[in-house]
Amino acid sequence: MFDKIRLKTKMKKLIKTINEIEKHRYRSQAALVEAILKDESPDDQDVEFFNKYTEQIDTLRIKIREVQQELNKM
Repeated sequence: MFDKIRLKTKMKKLIKTINEIEKHRYRSQAALVEAILKDESPDDQDVEFFNKYTEQIDTLRIKIREVQQELNKM
């Protein structure tokens, strides 16, 4: 029982972290879209931030899937 509660808590924390990272990613994403709409080359730093945040989000989503699989086994 305790393990199930621990896993659910872990999943909530992971989801909260993803939401926070997505907020940061939106800023760089907006800058990229703006550059595309203006037919300009996007700033390298905006591209780096977007890729970094996307990678972090993908990693956390993999962890969420792992936690969900553990929950399903219980």
